[in-house]
Order: sequence, then C-alpha cells, then structure tokens
Amino acid sequence: MERRRNLCFLFVVTIFVLAGCATNRGVLGLQVPAESMTNPTGKQVYIRSIADNRQFQDNPPSADIPSLGFGGLDKLTPELKSRAIARKRNTYGKALGDIVLEEGQTVQEVINKATRNALYSLGYVVIDKQGEARPDAIIVDISIEKFWAWMTPGFWSLSLKSEMSTVNTIQVPKRDNPIIIKAAAANSCQVASEANWKKVFRMAIDDFIEKAKTELKHLDANH
Repeated sequence: MERRRNLCFLFVVTIFVLAGCATNRGVLGLQVPAESMTNPTGKQVYIRSIADNRQFQDNPPSADIPSLGFGGLDKLTPELKSRAIARKRNTYGKALGDIVLEEGQTVQEVINKATRNALYSLGYVVIDKQGEARPDAIIVDISIEKFWAWMTPGFWSLSLKSEMSTVNTIQVPKRDNPIIIKAAAANSCQVASEANWKKVFRMAIDDFIEKAKTELKHLDANH
C-alpha cells in the first residue's frame, strides 16, 4: 500500500514538472554533423545569401505552422524569429510555451552549415566572401521556407516531428528552376524532453544533408 502511494505521488509530481516545462521557453543548441570530401571537383560555390522566409501565425490551424508563445507575433522580432524552432503543447494538443535556439545560433546558421557540408561532400569548395570567388564560381541564394518542429499527442506515446525545406536559386550560371530541398523526421517517445527534441532535430538535419547531396549534385547543370 505504501509503495502504491509513493508511485502515485511520483506520478503526480512528474505531471506537474512536465506541465511546468511545457509552459516555459526552452532553449536548444543544435549540432550539424561534418562531412568528408571524397571526390574534389575543383569548382567553387559562393552562398551569397540565406533568408529566413518562414511565415509565423497566431493561433495557426495546424501545429506544423510556426507560432510563438509569450505575446505571439506582437513580440516577434527579427532576432527572435531567427532562433524560433518549435512550439510546446500539452497532452491535449493545446499550444503552450515554445523553443528557441541558444543565443548566438540561428536557423540561417544551421541551414548554412548543413548545406555547406553537403556541398563539401560532393567535392565543391564553398567560399564565404564574394571577393574570393573565381569568375566561374557558382552563386547561390537560399530561402528558408520551413524549419520547425511540433508535438502530436497520442494515447500511449507522443510524436515529435520536424520539417525543413529550402529554395536554392542558382544565380550564376543562371538556372531556369530553383533547387528545392525538403527533409522530415519523426521521433516517437514518452516525454517531450530536451533530449527528445534534440533527437528529432538531429534526425531532420541528417535527412536534410542527405537530400541536399542528391539535389545539389549537378549545381551547374541548366534545367
């Protein structure tokens, strides 16, 4: 009997702790895995710009649409937008707190590293400054269309999902159609802990790099 009371007490405490965590603003630092170059092409790629074009909403109709707690769009500064990556929810799916990247890290930086690593693995030399670009360098502008994660509640477990997508416009040599990279991941778990949020983002980043390797393989081809 005493053991049962203790278990019930621990269960209640756990629920309150998790509820408290769901209402605050979480902070995550994300790591981007490095890639190795196997077949150098000698070609240069200059990533000229990376724009965060994600569209946030107050009270979105579905959890995969970016939104913020703590004042919503009225409090959405460019700095906060560049760090916002997920929205917390309770077991009924009600939106509560949110999750942002740690200070000094942005979605632009994460996408930049992931794209660079994919290009590097394909044999391209990625440069940071226009002055370093040769006349035959490939110039790319990147638009981030999606970089978000959300929770889907379930009866026995919950699912953390993440999607990332970018539109890559090749400016030199001029390409008729942009290259679109889409990635997704899902992590089925019991608790939406920091470790599980990190896991689903890591899975999505890994998928993004693999998709980028496929889509960016022939950057200089005109389509």
